[in-house]
Amino acid sequence: MQKSLTLTFIPGIMRWSVMVTVFILGSFTLLYANNGYSQLLQRVRVTEKFENESLASCVKKLESGYRISFGYDNQELLRYQVKKLQFVNERLDKVLQALLENTPLIYEEKNGVLLIVKQAPLPLTNLQQPGPGKIKGIVIDGEHGIPGVTVKVTGTKYYAITNADGQFELILPAGNYKLQFSFIGYKAAASPEVKVISGAITEQNMSMFVTMSRLTEAVVIGYGVQERRSLLGAVATYEAGKAPGQSPVTIDEAMVGKLPGVFIAPSSGVPGSAANITIRGISTLNANGNSPLIVVDGVPIYGIDPNLNTVDYNKGSSSIFSFGGNQVVNEYRQPTTFEKNPLATLNPDDIESVEVLKDAYSTAIYGSRGSAGVILITTKKGARGKMRVDVQVSTSVSKPRKLPSLMNGDQYADFYNNVFHQKDSIGKAASSWYIPNNYTFPKGVNTNWLNEVVRNAMGNNAEVSMSGGTDKTNYYVSLGYNKEQSYIINNDFTRYQGRVNFDNQMTNSLKVGVSMSLNQATNNSLSAQNVYRSAVQKAPNLSVKDSTGNKYNWLHGNNPTGPEEVSNPVGEATTGKNYSTDNRVLGNVFAELQLLPWLSAHSDVGVDWINSRAYDRIIDRPGVIGGSATETQQQLRKWVINNRLDMHKIFGDGHAVSAMLGQSFEKSVENVNSVHGTEFLNDDMLSIATANDKRVVNSLEQQWAQVSFLSRINYEYKHRYLAGVTYRMDGSSRFSANHRYVGFPSFALGWVPSEENFLKGVKAIDQLKVRASVGFTGNDGGNGYYGNQGQYVVDVYGSSYGNTSTIGNKQPANPNLEWERTTTWNVGTDISLLHGRISATVDYYRRQTSNAILQSALPYFMGFDLQQQNRADLVNKGIEFSISSENIHTENFQWNTTFNISGNRNIVVRLHQIDEEQLAAENEISGGRFWRVGHSATAFYLYDWAGVNSSNGQPQWVDKSGKTSEVPIQKQYPDSPYTNRKYMGDAMPVVFGGFGNTFTYKGFELNCFFSFSAGNKMYNGAKAAMYSYLGSSYGANNVYNLSSDMVNYWQHPGQKTDIPALINNSNFSQAGFGSSYDYTLDRRNNRFLEDASFIKLRSLLLGYNFNSRQLKGTKVFTALKLYAEANNLFILTKYSGLDPEVSAYGSSALNMGYDELTMPSPRTWRVGIKASF
Repeated sequence: MQKSLTLTFIPGIMRWSVMVTVFILGSFTLLYANNGYSQLLQRVRVTEKFENESLASCVKKLESGYRISFGYDNQELLRYQVKKLQFVNERLDKVLQALLENTPLIYEEKNGVLLIVKQAPLPLTNLQQPGPGKIKGIVIDGEHGIPGVTVKVTGTKYYAITNADGQFELILPAGNYKLQFSFIGYKAAASPEVKVISGAITEQNMSMFVTMSRLTEAVVIGYGVQERRSLLGAVATYEAGKAPGQSPVTIDEAMVGKLPGVFIAPSSGVPGSAANITIRGISTLNANGNSPLIVVDGVPIYGIDPNLNTVDYNKGSSSIFSFGGNQVVNEYRQPTTFEKNPLATLNPDDIESVEVLKDAYSTAIYGSRGSAGVILITTKKGARGKMRVDVQVSTSVSKPRKLPSLMNGDQYADFYNNVFHQKDSIGKAASSWYIPNNYTFPKGVNTNWLNEVVRNAMGNNAEVSMSGGTDKTNYYVSLGYNKEQSYIINNDFTRYQGRVNFDNQMTNSLKVGVSMSLNQATNNSLSAQNVYRSAVQKAPNLSVKDSTGNKYNWLHGNNPTGPEEVSNPVGEATTGKNYSTDNRVLGNVFAELQLLPWLSAHSDVGVDWINSRAYDRIIDRPGVIGGSATETQQQLRKWVINNRLDMHKIFGDGHAVSAMLGQSFEKSVENVNSVHGTEFLNDDMLSIATANDKRVVNSLEQQWAQVSFLSRINYEYKHRYLAGVTYRMDGSSRFSANHRYVGFPSFALGWVPSEENFLKGVKAIDQLKVRASVGFTGNDGGNGYYGNQGQYVVDVYGSSYGNTSTIGNKQPANPNLEWERTTTWNVGTDISLLHGRISATVDYYRRQTSNAILQSALPYFMGFDLQQQNRADLVNKGIEFSISSENIHTENFQWNTTFNISGNRNIVVRLHQIDEEQLAAENEISGGRFWRVGHSATAFYLYDWAGVNSSNGQPQWVDKSGKTSEVPIQKQYPDSPYTNRKYMGDAMPVVFGGFGNTFTYKGFELNCFFSFSAGNKMYNGAKAAMYSYLGSSYGANNVYNLSSDMVNYWQHPGQKTDIPALINNSNFSQAGFGSSYDYTLDRRNNRFLEDASFIKLRSLLLGYNFNSRQLKGTKVFTALKLYAEANNLFILTKYSGLDPEVSAYGSSALNMGYDELTMPSPRTWRVGIKASF
């Protein structure tokens, strides 16, 4: 058991936080009155979001939230609907103008009250003869009718307003008229001319589309919101609520390739498995520190952390096992771990938007956890109006895009009979140590193991949500079910979820609410990867079951030798039982108190609680007598308390200031307990209590806490000049008292040339903004919870004396351990053209990390293995570009395009106080990966393979001097394992991004999206494994099944091939140990290093939206959409493997670039329906 730290400063901080919270919630309410309404209209600043609610509701919000007296006819204002308007720190007069735009309403001040009145249309009785006719129609937005649209007759004062279904009628004298359609935030496709015939009905329908400029959108930032046009930081937004019909298992799946600077790649094709999410490159040299902080509705959650999300379901270990060093030098060992995706417990359909904070000005407000970037997830909320019910149902089928081409049973037997009866270089039979004389591999059975375990995987998704509100209360409630089968038999992923988002305006000044979700995710696919690997490597000359047909063929069956670790994949998939179930409660409760029109207080208390149970059961079989079982229970508990004051105020002529002052406290407690049992009486027994031999294999409790003080101030002058400062101080239990507290400031400036006189006349430019920022952030993810303290473990070497456990030293204390510190410079430009039809952003950044924390080896005489130390510096620099355009927009046809591309270069610039090669030896992640100054942290350093000598079939090698030899470099220089390796490329791409197009014609919609990556390398360990016929570190040769390419091995002089002679100078058998070694399969040479650049058609969707006229007859639906979607349809790449995006080592960006028979992402077809009631 790891020693637990007593956090002596936690109770005092918690008491302090609670006192602040109680003080704010119980603060006094100030009355505000001022009859100088002309000044009030200029002085009051409004920050509000109005969406799908009546004009009456909007005015009531202004009344209650800003203590303004209005006079109006409530029934009249109920006739007008506000689709979507957002204001951040905007003057009250500007807000009223926007609200009343495109309506026949005006506002005026009378006796200290703001009156909202309308100009009545002229009575129809005044119409001149000839007799009148009628115009009728419906106004739609592509999906359903729009209520509250004003339909004006140009040149007259006649108008109509559409009803709840978007319908309108006008009675006019015969003649020709031009109609004008107007609605807040919308634009009509045309202003049609209509001929009215006396006594007849003329039909005129109209389509409208959203025209709200992105400049006025409110962007979620850390601890607040800000209008996009005033934004000083580099923030990328994914509008999940507007995604075209997708039903992804996790939200990161939907975001791949869509955000500049955000690299996302699935680690494998296993449902619910972890993804690699990296923002602007590698920020630290610790595998656990490169994932961004994820915040859901203000709660920092347990995010992408291999230490928390990896379960060793066979051994009961809760932390990730490092598949590094010698384990992958010659061959990759089959793991017993599975890294879960923490976002798999979140329902993507509940998510409204995702903001990604990238530069220091945006992330410094999160201080010590901001250097790897921050992802802010905002869930859907309700809005005033009648209840709306949304339902989405979809079903899908998935299968691998392609599978490996392998030998059949007869080819396999012929190949190995040939191998084991050849002579090696010293004249002995290569098989003489472990194969009986004249024994051969049998023929006649041809089992395609992949066909036995791979299936068409079905998926089903069902979501229902209800939303609405009144003048004071808004609500959003959802329930969801998702089940995704793996394409490996008997493996699947299931999720149940429920969410409640609720807020209530209790008084004119006090608003309270709750945002809470309950989710359960069960993954029965923990061993899918192992089953897939076994299906590739299992000998094909063995039948699925033995001659009786009752028992599975385990181990190597009738073959004279074989790897015992390759089990029967069908038996493993069907007889075993393994799963992981996560129950998660995530959310917060909050209160907002309006102290003054320009000052408010906000407090919230959030939680992220996860209960996880992982279970694995192996039945009785050869090598596992009596069977075995492992069960792991994990509890994660996090509490967050936030308190802040927000201020928005205008001074003088055009001076605007917004500020925030806050405090945050966070505490996490984590418990893990694992038990293991063997020798069960029968295979039906599942409880470990019934095992003959049972033991606790892991017991761990750890905790940490952090207290923070934060502030931000933004200044703006006439939307032309912008400035901002943020500061956060963090105190963390992860560091000693001398280094516990540290501050993280940031600074930003902005200039909007489009507000200058010399550009104001250029109508094509909506806004041109230039911004620059510099700031400091930190990273405490690589430090662990007790990185500065001495640590102890029980049975450090697995030994005990007389059944008495021993305690050993694991890590000495390091009281001088300091925070990692990252400095980021960012320069960016934002431009919007042609009333928002074109918008683009460009950013250049340079980010330097100092004092990167590494777990470094210590001299043996100290009595310790490792210690956390500040050892390295590294730099990332890059450029990002994104553009979106509305290419065509007519009444019936629209075409929109998005494109983004990012480039990043990562460099290790210094390795403190230690020889580079020594550091490499200590921290080698995998066979060809270590760190060297001047190159990336994900660089490959490999021996140079030069192909096959066609005259004799011998492998050839090139040393650093350029000399070619048939002797492996490793054998030539056995004492210099690093100096003779060359830089061969990088696992991180040089550039990556995505581009998409959306076409709509009347009700039809076609959306296609491509993602791409260029310049990255992948080590094709899958190919190496399928070429591996000798290498082994166990007591027997591999004799795995092989690629069908292996029949083309060199056999005669002059033959051109890339596969050497079977027995050559680069492989050997070691007498007395029964093991073999093949240098050509060593992961430290570049034989299997390949270009993994690609372009992938990630999604293709065809849908049809029924309009309100079509739905009118149903009297049920207000919106209805049918769609068909395909994912991963095709890929263009030079990579010879199955999927250039996979990562054998899970979510860690440091460990990416290895494909070790990793399950590829499937191709998926889906059909679905979305309906609103």
